[in-house]
Amino acid sequence: MKALIDAQNISKIYGEDSNRTVALDGLNLRINKGEFVAIIGPSGSGKSTLMHILGCLDRPTSGKYFLEGKLVSNLGENELARIRNEQIGFVFQAFNLLPRTKSIKNVELPLIYSKVKQGERETRARLMLEAVGLSDKLNSLPSQLSGGQMQRVAIARALVNKPLVIFADEPTGNLDSKASQEIIEIFKKLNREGRTIVMITHEKEVAGKAKRIIAIRDGKIVSDRRVK
Repeated sequence: MKALIDAQNISKIYGEDSNRTVALDGLNLRINKGEFVAIIGPSGSGKSTLMHILGCLDRPTSGKYFLEGKLVSNLGENELARIRNEQIGFVFQAFNLLPRTKSIKNVELPLIYSKVKQGERETRARLMLEAVGLSDKLNSLPSQLSGGQMQRVAIARALVNKPLVIFADEPTGNLDSKASQEIIEIFKKLNREGRTIVMITHEKEVAGKAKRIIAIRDGKIVSDRRVK
């Protein structure tokens, strides 16, 4: 089976000589379509660097990265930006919503960059907000929402362009335990519907909700196990 994500011998090195830091060290990883993967590790282990490379936000120093069979690690900035917008959905710890913009308009943003017409943008954004339980918050500003609700808006935004994969970087890091559980349940539901989710977290309890847990230390995968 052709992997959706295929990272081959990926290394990422910052600095030179005495300031040289190896963030990723010859890492190999394959993730198939429809998986729900948690990547865990202590601070400085390389997990966020890995997500940035898999999410086409950064390039490896060496190695090859294939997304749905296409070599993307050597592409130019314009092509990488197109892939990020059309094929990848991001959910971040800090939500990254525009503060003076209504929920529905925040969700529409990726569609604007994809040059989708306004009527279709509004319809799709409304459907995604309804899917995450925010049909009554379409016109709310981020300041009028709880942390959990802001993260739901971010998930709706990540979904609106029908991406190949969703990357979630510490998605529960700014949430209380109740809101965290609600967000994880949304991810589990999305995965049951066939969506591929790769979640970065340092919380073992959160990672345990995924179907596969990959542990990283010192830029290398130290364990990779399926969850029953």
